[in-house]
Amino acid sequence: MKRIGGFFELEIAKGDSLYHDDAIKLSTGRACLNYVLQALKPSKVYVPYYCCDALYEPMTLLDIEFEFYEIDNQLEIKSLPELDTDEIIVYCDFFGVKSEYTTSLISKYSSRLIIDNSHSFYKKQLNANSISFTTARKYFGVPDGAFLYIPKKYKINQLINRNIKVSINHNTHSLLGFQDLAYSEFSEYEKSLNSEIKGISILSEKILQTLNYKEIRAIRNRNFNFFREEFNSFNNIMIADDEIDCFCYPLLLDRPIKKEELYNEKIYLPNYWLDTTARLDSLNFEFETKISTQLLPLPIDHRYTIEDLKRVSQAIKSRIQ
Repeated sequence: MKRIGGFFELEIAKGDSLYHDDAIKLSTGRACLNYVLQALKPSKVYVPYYCCDALYEPMTLLDIEFEFYEIDNQLEIKSLPELDTDEIIVYCDFFGVKSEYTTSLISKYSSRLIIDNSHSFYKKQLNANSISFTTARKYFGVPDGAFLYIPKKYKINQLINRNIKVSINHNTHSLLGFQDLAYSEFSEYEKSLNSEIKGISILSEKILQTLNYKEIRAIRNRNFNFFREEFNSFNNIMIADDEIDCFCYPLLLDRPIKKEELYNEKIYLPNYWLDTTARLDSLNFEFETKISTQLLPLPIDHRYTIEDLKRVSQAIKSRIQ
C-alpha cells in the first residue's frame, strides 16, 4: 500500500530508460557472473590473470575450478584454449578498446564465452547467442547496477529481490567537497559489495533513468579522441582508429611515470589492477604485472572539459619529452 503523508523522500526526476532496458538488471558485475555460472554449470572456467580479485569471487563461492590465462601486450589472449564441452572462458574487453577482438572471440566460442563489458557500458548484446554483462558504477555516480545479456534458454528460475544494502554517502560527500571523507567511505562501500544475486536497487534505477546517455556518450568519445590525438604516437597499446565508447584512454609508455607526481597536481589516476602483483604466481605473468603498475588510465568521462584534459596532457608530456 502506498504511503500518504510524512516527510519527502530523495527527490529524483522521473525518467524513461536505463539504456540497457532489455537486459537482466542486477546489482553488481559479480552477481551477473554468479548468475551465468549457475545457469551454465561449467566444470571449469578460464579467466584472465589481469583482472581484479572480485572477478574470481563467484567461482570460489560456487566451488568451480578456474584457470588463469595470459594476455599479450595488445591485451589479447596469448594462447586460445580449446574448451571441453562443459568448460567456458571469460574475456574482459579491457578499457573498452578491444571491440573487434571481442567479436572474433564470439565467433570462436559463441555462448561458451562470457564477455565482461565492465569497461564497455554502451555495448549491448552482440547477437542472440552471446553472453555479456556491464556495470553502471564505473561510469556513473550510483551505488549499484549491472546489466546481463544471456540467451533465454539459460535464464534461471529464481526470484530475484532488489538490493537494499546501498549507500550514497561517498557520492554526496564528494559533491559537498569532503573528498578525504568521501574516499574513505567509497573504499569501505566497495568492500561491502559481493556476488549475491540481487536486483538493481530502486535508488540506482531511478537515478540512471534520468541520465542523458546520448550526451554523455558524445562527451566521452570527444574526450577519448582528444587523448588519442595527443598520445597515440607514444602509446605501446595499439587502439583501432574506429574504436568508440571506451572506458578510458589506456596509456602505456616506454618509461613509466610515477602517479604520485601527478597526484601533486591534483590528477588522480587509478591502478588496474594491483591485485595481480600480490598473487604468489605474479612473476609468471610479466606483462600483467607491468601493466598493473605502469599503465596510465586517463579519464575521459563526462565530468571533464577539453581544458581539463589539456592539463592532464601537459602534466604527462612534461615528463616524457
